[in-house]
Amino acid sequence: MTHKKIVIVGGGPVGLSMAIKLAKQGKAVTLIDQGLTKANDARVLALSHASYEILSELQAWPDKDCTTAINCVQISHRGLGITQITAPELKLKQLGFTLKYANICAKLEAIANAEPLIQLILGNVIAVHDGAEFATICYSDANNAEQILSTELLIMAEGGKLLADQPKKIKHDYQQQALIFHIQTAEKPANLAHERFGGIGPLVLLPFEDHYVVVWSLASDLAEQLKANHPQLISELDDEFTQRLGGAKLLSAPVSFPLHLIQIPKRVLTRIILIGNSAQIVHPVSAQGLNLGLRDVVQLSDLISEDDQINLIKLQQYDKLRNKDANAVIGFTHLLATKLETKNNLFSHLRGAGIIALSNLPLVKNFVARSLIFGL
Repeated sequence: MTHKKIVIVGGGPVGLSMAIKLAKQGKAVTLIDQGLTKANDARVLALSHASYEILSELQAWPDKDCTTAINCVQISHRGLGITQITAPELKLKQLGFTLKYANICAKLEAIANAEPLIQLILGNVIAVHDGAEFATICYSDANNAEQILSTELLIMAEGGKLLADQPKKIKHDYQQQALIFHIQTAEKPANLAHERFGGIGPLVLLPFEDHYVVVWSLASDLAEQLKANHPQLISELDDEFTQRLGGAKLLSAPVSFPLHLIQIPKRVLTRIILIGNSAQIVHPVSAQGLNLGLRDVVQLSDLISEDDQINLIKLQQYDKLRNKDANAVIGFTHLLATKLETKNNLFSHLRGAGIIALSNLPLVKNFVARSLIFGL
């Protein structure tokens, strides 16, 4: 058995960012991932201005020509209600950016590879175990040989699969799938994102390069139907929203994934701490998942930085420090994903009136917007 002081399981943006933050504090870190290179991952991310600042501090922000700025978000409700949030209102250069998942991972991986305090291990983690004296990680290496590591602190950033059988504070199946695809519209995006409610499912259009990436949350059976029938997909999309942009043309085959809300009761066990999607999985409306995970990284790395040795008592604060932000994001995205789509005429009018009211209450609107960008 090999012993390491700090081990991170998961080599996505959250795990890599944590490893780099700790290395910059002078701490040796071991990171294990099944396949660090994410070059074939076609996902597009929406990152807030705060996430841009976090990654820029790590010198991990991709080149300018790899990112698309979001300067305005327009929020509308079918039939009634429209408001918008702009970067100048919040005294920011931009609200956030869209960029390829593969690009941000490549940048972070290059930094981690060049950092002598970070050891990257290519391996498939089979199981993890908590303990009073140390945590253990069992994994199969590149040669399929079983290996065991022990560590003073194990940080889980792998999305929650390894501890899936642990009790949950919240576990909700939306019975929806997110359909994700690229479209071209007659009207160019011009750094404008759209969020649309009150139709057949929450709809988000993110500007990316010269077109839009669509994230459409739909009932599972309808999502499967539209995924298989591209003409019907575009017809429904135009009817829902994009006709006002001159109509949509499909640029990529849609992909889908099921939507759940999961939150664990405790982020801090004994010598295991959960961050990012290992701690919470939220609905993709408002694109808060990775932004929330990067704020996890900042809070935890700040706590660890205060001591040369692993201070388990101090690390117990992490749960309390992250609760307000995580609970606010979970509550807000759950509200958008469920209550804003209730099929009730009274609710429909109230929702539309609420969006109109938001445009007439700039202090409230800006507080909500800054909370989503920077956290609570």
